[in-house]
Amino acid sequence: MILDKSSFERLYYSYSPRLCNYAHRFLQDRQMAEDLVQESYVRLWEKYAGKDCDTCIPLLFMIVRNKCLDHLKHLSLKRSVFSAPIHPECVESLYSLDFGADDKTLYAELEKEIRKVAESLPDRCREVFIMSRMEGLKNKEIAQRLGVSEKAVEKHITRALKEFKAHLSSSGHLHPELLSLIFMIVFIN
Repeated sequence: MILDKSSFERLYYSYSPRLCNYAHRFLQDRQMAEDLVQESYVRLWEKYAGKDCDTCIPLLFMIVRNKCLDHLKHLSLKRSVFSAPIHPECVESLYSLDFGADDKTLYAELEKEIRKVAESLPDRCREVFIMSRMEGLKNKEIAQRLGVSEKAVEKHITRALKEFKAHLSSSGHLHPELLSLIFMIVFIN
C-alpha cells in the first residue's frame, strides 16, 4: 500500500479510537493520549507519505508506544526534580520575589550562576541548551535548525542537565531562593 491522502485518511478513521485507547492504558490521561496519537499520525505521514507502507498499522502502534514511553520518562524526570526537599521558608520567599530594584543583586547572581555552568558546557551542548531552555524551542525545532537528529538534541540536553545538577548539588554557598529559581529555569521545560 502506498501511503497517500486517501489511505492515510482510512488509517486515521479506522485506527484512531483503538490507538487512543492503547495510549490511554499507558498514560491514564485521555487528552494526552489523543495528543500523542495525533503526533504519531503526523510522524507517520512525514516519514512515509508517498512511500510503500505495508506495515503502517504495526508501525503506528510502535510510534504511539514510543511517544507514550517518552512522555512517561519526561514526567518521571520532572517528578524527581521536584521531589527534592525544598524548605517552606524558601518556597514562601519565592512568592515575594519580583526582581524589582531591591532584588537586582539576586537576579545578577542567578544570571551569573546559570552563565557559569552554561559556559562550562561543550559548544554544541551549550547551543542546544540555550535554544531549549532560554529560547523555548522544542527538540524537533532545534534538530531542524542545527541539522542533527532529535536523539542528539536529547543527549545534549541530558548532558547539560547533569552538569547543572552536579553544580547545584555542590553549591552550598548559594542562597536557597536562588537554588530554587535555577532549578525552575533549568529543569522545567
